[in-house]
Amino acid sequence: MFNNIFLTRNRRTFRLLVALAAILTMIFLYMVFTQNNTEETLSVIRIKSVTVKNVADISLIDTFEVVGTVQAISEATLQTEAGGRVTAVNSEIGQSVRAGAVLATIENRSESASLLQAQGAYEAALAGAASSNVSVEQANNVMKAAQNAALTAVRAAYTNVSHVYYTNLTDVLDDKFFTSPSVILIGSSLPIAKSEGKAIERLLPTWQAFSVTLTTNSDLESALLDAKTNTLRTIALVDILIKIFNETSTSQAIVGVSVETQRINMSNLRASLNETLSALESSEIGLKNASETVTLAQLGSTGGVVSAANAQIKIALGSLRAAQANYEKTIVRTPISGVINALYLKTGDYVSPSQPAAIVANNQGLQILTAVSSEDSQTLAVGDEVTIDDTSSGIITALASALDPTTGKVAIKVSVSENATLKNGSTVTLSFTKNRSQAEHAQDIIVPLSALKMTAAGPVVFFVGNDSKLTSQPVVLGVISGDRVIITEGLTLLDAIVTDARGLKTGQTVSVTKK
Repeated sequence: MFNNIFLTRNRRTFRLLVALAAILTMIFLYMVFTQNNTEETLSVIRIKSVTVKNVADISLIDTFEVVGTVQAISEATLQTEAGGRVTAVNSEIGQSVRAGAVLATIENRSESASLLQAQGAYEAALAGAASSNVSVEQANNVMKAAQNAALTAVRAAYTNVSHVYYTNLTDVLDDKFFTSPSVILIGSSLPIAKSEGKAIERLLPTWQAFSVTLTTNSDLESALLDAKTNTLRTIALVDILIKIFNETSTSQAIVGVSVETQRINMSNLRASLNETLSALESSEIGLKNASETVTLAQLGSTGGVVSAANAQIKIALGSLRAAQANYEKTIVRTPISGVINALYLKTGDYVSPSQPAAIVANNQGLQILTAVSSEDSQTLAVGDEVTIDDTSSGIITALASALDPTTGKVAIKVSVSENATLKNGSTVTLSFTKNRSQAEHAQDIIVPLSALKMTAAGPVVFFVGNDSKLTSQPVVLGVISGDRVIITEGLTLLDAIVTDARGLKTGQTVSVTKK
């Protein structure tokens, strides 16, 4: 009986052991299966997406960042910065305008021509730097063109001044209106006008004879100076006549027309003489720049080619900035987005500098004040777009023309788009993008610091092979500027690299999202 009980217990124990072994086997198989799946899943997850760009494209785009302060703008009162006739009014009262919009334009034919000439000179200087050779022959051609332009300007100045005097001013000065007591009582204006009129009449024949004999080998600088003096003298006479007409209330006709008509005629003559004066000044600048170009070319031909070319770029850039500043003065541009509450300009009006132009208001408008180095400021211009905190955008509305002595930097104002989520008084990061000219930096290879990985053997960048695996390329670093660095060895402009090397390693499999 005891034997039967013992055998029964042994059978139960055996069955329990068999069941337990089966359960353990199933658990083992499950863990092996799930581990394989997990490894496959992790393998998929480890494939990281990277961005690949050509080194040439990266090098030609240069960015830098500065910190700015957000300020509220309640109202902007705009004034004219130049005198002349209003040629276009692009807005009206009650109209909503965006920051940087042009509200009106003042006559700027001479400024536009000067700007175009300066742009051409700057582009020519860049081309010379790219080839590292500014030949004396080319410089002499530039000088010849500048001399011809100066010669033409002097002769055109005589033609215009003589036409103004003989066709308009002599008849006015000889009119019986100027012998009336009401005019004589004005004071010293009439005697000065008659005296200046006689003086101009005496100098015109001499000026004509001189301009006829003038050649490109003559002293054109003195000729331009004399032409400017004669033009300014004629402008002064016209201003005296305008003053007399403004102060008289007579209804008497002068040379067959009313005083009001004569006042308008004198204003038109003044505008014409101002254009002549601007042309003379442009020719004077062109002649001076051409002379400097010849000097630099001669210096370059003796062995200082690179330094001479760089100096020429700076000279041309200075002339270009000056021309841009003069042209911008003829544009009435709003620095803020808002509504035009007042507009004082009309097409055809003659305006003087500092005359009220418009009032644009926006209580919700914002602007950002910041400052950049003198070198960086030369790559920026009014109207350039700016990225704010990588979330919104703005436009440069003002760029100081000189360094702030307290900070040693150039002040900048940036307008803010209406949908920007910024708060008054907050601090933001501004990102400026400047296009680097190939002629200016043809050999520089510049990459972002994020494209570098520092290893024990030194810095490397990553290529993506045909098998989608990363390969490292050692490089030699040059000058670091902000978040970018010059590569002196290890890369060419034809290479394509990963733009962000953080967390990557050689041999890693990646997927390319953008090239």
